[in-house]
Amino acid sequence: MAMRITTKMMQNTSLRNLNTNKARHEKLVNQMTTGKKISRPSDDPIIAIRSLKLNSTLDKIDQYYEKNSKDAQNWIELTASALSTVSDMLSNDIRTCINQAVSNYQKQEDRQATLEKVVNTIKEFYATGNAESGGRSIFTGYRTDLPLTFMEDKIENYFITEQMTNSSISKMTFVNTGDLKGINEGNFNNKDAGGEYTQQTQEYDVATHDIYRIRLAYDDTDVAAFKRDENGLRIPQQNAQPVFELDADGNPTTTPVYERDADGNIVYEADGVTPRQLYDKYEYDPNLTLTYKDRTGLDVTYSINREFDDSTVPPTQTSKDIVPFDSATNEAYQYAVDHPEAMVYIASTGELLLGADVKEELSVQPSSTEFRISYEKSNWAEGDLDPIHYFYVERTQPETGRTLKYNENYLTDELTPDDRQIIEYDIGNHQTIRVNTTPDEVYNHGLGRDAKELVQMIEEYAVLDDNSIMVKKLIDSGKYQDNDLKKLEEQYKALQKAKTMVGDKITKRHGEMLTECDKYMKQTTLAETNCASRGSRLELIQNRLNVQQTSFGELVSENEDVDYADLTIQLKSVEMTYQAALSSISYVLQTTLLDFIR
Repeated sequence: MAMRITTKMMQNTSLRNLNTNKARHEKLVNQMTTGKKISRPSDDPIIAIRSLKLNSTLDKIDQYYEKNSKDAQNWIELTASALSTVSDMLSNDIRTCINQAVSNYQKQEDRQATLEKVVNTIKEFYATGNAESGGRSIFTGYRTDLPLTFMEDKIENYFITEQMTNSSISKMTFVNTGDLKGINEGNFNNKDAGGEYTQQTQEYDVATHDIYRIRLAYDDTDVAAFKRDENGLRIPQQNAQPVFELDADGNPTTTPVYERDADGNIVYEADGVTPRQLYDKYEYDPNLTLTYKDRTGLDVTYSINREFDDSTVPPTQTSKDIVPFDSATNEAYQYAVDHPEAMVYIASTGELLLGADVKEELSVQPSSTEFRISYEKSNWAEGDLDPIHYFYVERTQPETGRTLKYNENYLTDELTPDDRQIIEYDIGNHQTIRVNTTPDEVYNHGLGRDAKELVQMIEEYAVLDDNSIMVKKLIDSGKYQDNDLKKLEEQYKALQKAKTMVGDKITKRHGEMLTECDKYMKQTTLAETNCASRGSRLELIQNRLNVQQTSFGELVSENEDVDYADLTIQLKSVEMTYQAALSSISYVLQTTLLDFIR
């Protein structure tokens, strides 16, 4: 059956087709102006879905390449620069200073300048550890807001627990110089009530001994003082000052005042050798403990001034005394030599001296046995390494009394990379790279402690040298005769022997320090190598990310962007079609039914 086509139907169809053509033209114009194939997901769902996936991947690559990897690169490059400076200082400045210090220790005119150079060079060495990247410290692990060292002197209590093994036991040389360092023109011939000379050190008294020790990370550790109440119990007191004898003018001398009993006799410590010095009626009382678990599983504790009977100690534990000395005197070191069963603590130098038996006891423990040494320190100097970057620390703020704890996980049995505060950056899907070097990989306390010891040795030699020159002048002056002259000659021989032994000690320590310096250099070189390796790996990853960024950018462009050449042809074609359609439709719209009837 034939269908009748009316003029109105032709007009409607023409207009509808014209609108379709116009919509097609509009779509092509939008593509031309935006450069994109679609402007809404409904234009082409397949392109839209693919675009979401590709752009999500490209955004991640941009984040990894443009931000994360660039930040990691900056961190690694600054670390490498700091490590290069450290390596140069160790191989050139510090070794040179050590050599100069040893070669000049006998030259009085060069001595002080050399020592100052050693101290300043070590300070500068540690100062390089405060390097920053974008306001963040690069050597302090997660605590990027804190420098590696203290930036100024301060007083704040830190309770520190160091974890060591028996490899931390080292040997030192002790030269017993007796009272030779205290000789002067006014006292060399002093006599006591019995007519005996008070300066008693003779040539045969000067002797060299090897002593084993554990050296803490810090010297000048805290000491308290105590007095006893009516029950004989100790009452802790702070800041007690030692009492010294007074001269004729009422000024304190360097001679300590010793505690005496009712008969006027000096009271000695429990060892029967060490006189008990008065500390404003308080006694010297440093706070330190050493604990470990021996091969039998027994908990061993060494502590100072225990207040309990051995009978109260559980059978699974044992506790032993540490003998404290207030300063690094001949008596302190000689005590360790004479008492093989003793452990001696010197707070001023931060040393635990081990008697022969104690050294043997600790040395035979397995190398995996951990020794924990806990002590307190409140006096901090500018340039000191902050212990919170190295040890378990309880820090008491002086303003609030609040105690902050750091590195509690160090006291657990197994440490993870997070415990060492290793910082890693995400630079790819399931791919990270370490960017930081931890302080213990470069900046050890040992270098500064070695330098201080070298300075102290040279200063000790200087005192002996000065006294030797002074005594020689007195001998040559002709002012003294008979016993006084004989005494001077004896003292001169003793001083010469002491100088020789201390000089040998310095020379020996010089060789040891150069060996230690080589170890520090090797350690720094390893850190440099690891840092460079991370930098090389990062460069390879950056190259790959750059290729991926380009590839995915092309895929995104291919998926979303229009082909302007093809689009221009299509647009011209649509425009021509549109113009032709307009011409045709204008004819159709002008035609009516009457035109056909005629």
